[in-house]
Amino acid sequence: MEEAPICTTGNAVRMSLDERFAIMRSIGLESSDEDDVRRLLDKKVAPVCYVWCDLSPSVHIAQGIMMVINVRKMVKAGCIVKILIADWFACIQNKFDGDLTNIRSIGFYMIEIWKAVGLELHGVEFIWLSDEINGHSDEYWALLMDISRNNTLRTMIRCCGIEDPYILNEDLIDSLDSYDPIDVTASTLFTPCAHCACILFQKADIWLLSMDHEEDLHDKLIRQYCKGMELENRPIILPHNKLPNLIEHPEFAKNRDPAWAIFMEDQEVNLSDKLSKAFCPSKVAEGNPCMEYIKYIVFPWFGYFEVLRAKENGGSRTFQNMEELITDYVSGALHAAEVKLALTEALSKILKPVRDHFAKNREAQNLEEVMRVIRHN
Repeated sequence: MEEAPICTTGNAVRMSLDERFAIMRSIGLESSDEDDVRRLLDKKVAPVCYVWCDLSPSVHIAQGIMMVINVRKMVKAGCIVKILIADWFACIQNKFDGDLTNIRSIGFYMIEIWKAVGLELHGVEFIWLSDEINGHSDEYWALLMDISRNNTLRTMIRCCGIEDPYILNEDLIDSLDSYDPIDVTASTLFTPCAHCACILFQKADIWLLSMDHEEDLHDKLIRQYCKGMELENRPIILPHNKLPNLIEHPEFAKNRDPAWAIFMEDQEVNLSDKLSKAFCPSKVAEGNPCMEYIKYIVFPWFGYFEVLRAKENGGSRTFQNMEELITDYVSGALHAAEVKLALTEALSKILKPVRDHFAKNREAQNLEEVMRVIRHN
């Protein structure tokens, strides 16, 4: 296999196509695009990969840690990584009252978290979507209008993940006066086209979309548009793994219950409390949220999972892979309480640099204070 020089963390290394593909594949690629990724890596030594970042003043561990893990993998595979801060997108969706100043502050806060957790900034470029659109407005708006002209209202409704606002028949409806409208703003229905245009006009080779959303419907919109317009340079949408809800019955949980996930802002006491209450069925690995956290956060971060316990309880055990862990857990040799305790310890170690950074850095503290105000508004 022919090897290509790859630059990762500033050092030139040699890596085969198979090795590069395996790294990208480990992000969670399970789609028809696998062959496209391999062909791209064979064709380009340094493909351009964009990462879409939705803004939030409370940063889910998927955006805080899983994204860093995936960015590291892309850089290691030789990719040029650009993180797109979707500030303009948050504004048109009227998030945070559409206040671009606050939205920008959230973006800087998230960057501060990535810096604190160890994202190697020299291998990554941050791009603000508002700057990109303002700087290439003629290209962006022409593309958006073309996408809009080639899609129907029903398609937009489905892409938004909402039910049809009207009881639609297969036949053309002459009048909608007798149907009850749904309380949805026009900007909501406008969002899928805007999102599609944001992705296509960047001319990226690969896109890693939001870490905390299901983007399948927007992915389909992009594919359909590129196929209909016979565009050959469609970006590869790279699927990735997602973290499950920690609550056993999330449908019965109170609105916006913070116990559903781990956040980068969580202190040790919050972390311990959430995981002690997390759903972790005994001897069941499949669909077990604690096991998913270990698989997608702990193992990629440390390369192992350590369970500390007294000799009379079997002694401490260091698992080198998920298969070993699952075998012990399903057999009953490892108990749910032990898994939760070890997971708490592992996540606490990962989040400690973030806590330390925000405790010592004045600029970070100022951003954190702004986030507290935004969260409570």
